[in-house]
Amino acid sequence: MTDERVRRAAAVLAAGAHGPVTIDAPIGPMTSYRIGGPAGISLEVEGDDDLVALAAAVAETGLSVLVIGRGSNVLVSDRGFPGIVVRLGSGYRWHRVDGTVVEAGAAMPLPALATTAMDHALTGLEFGVAIPASVGGAVRMNAGAHGTEIKDVLASAEVFVLPEARRRTIPVEEAGFAYRSSRFPSGAVVVGARFALEPGDRQRIGARLHEVKEWRRANQPLSMPNGGSVFKNPPGDAAGRLVETICGKGMRVGGASVSDVHANFIVTDPRARADDVYTLIRRIQRRVLADAGVELEPELKLVGEFQEVGDGSDAG
Repeated sequence: MTDERVRRAAAVLAAGAHGPVTIDAPIGPMTSYRIGGPAGISLEVEGDDDLVALAAAVAETGLSVLVIGRGSNVLVSDRGFPGIVVRLGSGYRWHRVDGTVVEAGAAMPLPALATTAMDHALTGLEFGVAIPASVGGAVRMNAGAHGTEIKDVLASAEVFVLPEARRRTIPVEEAGFAYRSSRFPSGAVVVGARFALEPGDRQRIGARLHEVKEWRRANQPLSMPNGGSVFKNPPGDAAGRLVETICGKGMRVGGASVSDVHANFIVTDPRARADDVYTLIRRIQRRVLADAGVELEPELKLVGEFQEVGDGSDAG
């Protein structure tokens, strides 16, 4: 995978970045699926100086950039990603509370921030305890659960725009939020967020956090590798209901199968390949379209090039 552009970008990053720079770095361990091929380069970003170096490397080589937070909604191809994979390090894992405003760095885990809000008797982020994402990833995809989305409590996002090599503050009204999506400027890396919450009763907030945690424990396959919800819910329906009704729990391709706990989750065993998961996704989409006339759109982010496998483990 190491080509001239990768070598040039690595040299620029090594000269200007403080965080570790690795060529042909495995991406799988960065994701909750734990599968997938290597990155051309991986960069651990410790501060904005590293992002300035990243901007220079991209400007010189044209390589694509993939930002991975906690990797909870990403499936990386078995063939890897030929660009630069970026993870925000400890310099972006912080939080501040000022009255009813909670600010956080993009590497802060959203469940931990929800607990911080409870500690300060602030309500609005309880849903976040059910989402195993970083603040940056949650903002980028407008993550949501239990009837609330990030856009409902976000005041603004702080982004570093690579083509401009500088920070910008994006008010929530300008972020283009929709269901599980956003429209930030091209090349924008979310580095922080500001949330506007409401005063609440700490005991009630704590009870709600416990309720959400218990719901997740009972309704999601936490004991097996997975990438969270695979499909977006179509209007007026639930993706899990459609998959369970038409395909059934347990539908399998190779080392990937529809979860017995929740049909909108695909879980993997140790022999799984990314192509197994991809093939199962495509087979489910075709069956649901044929039987219900509904095109299921992936919520899971697919990175790289995939191929369907024909192992005969499930016709479809």
